[in-house]
Amino acid sequence: MPRGMPQPDDRGLDHTHTWGRTYWGGAMFCLLADVEIRRQSHQRFGLQDALRAVARASGGLAADWPIERVLHTGDGAVGTTTLEDLYAQMKDTPVTPDLMKLWQQLGIQPEGSSVRLSDSAPLADVRRAIMRAP
Repeated sequence: MPRGMPQPDDRGLDHTHTWGRTYWGGAMFCLLADVEIRRQSHQRFGLQDALRAVARASGGLAADWPIERVLHTGDGAVGTTTLEDLYAQMKDTPVTPDLMKLWQQLGIQPEGSSVRLSDSAPLADVRRAIMRAP
């Protein structure tokens, strides 16, 4: 995920089209959105719920919707403005989230070449919800 972090001359996700920034920056956007949707909805919804709503409303991959409509539809399904707000922050501006802090809050702790999961972390319930099968 560090490959998705802004580099010098980055102009935000909509204007920086290197492979790492596009792929990993998109993954970072999705993780941040999922955590925030789950936090704001008290675990009732996650990013998957927003994306399913977009797929239902649009008829799937054949639809060509502007990103604003996609985000608005997803947000409507989960009862937040998380997707629209996060996109507004990241589309034209290089945003560098503190991933180490996020991992710590989720209870993901580095341990050698692996990780250890801690259920006593402040957002451990969010991590468990993300990892749980639908």
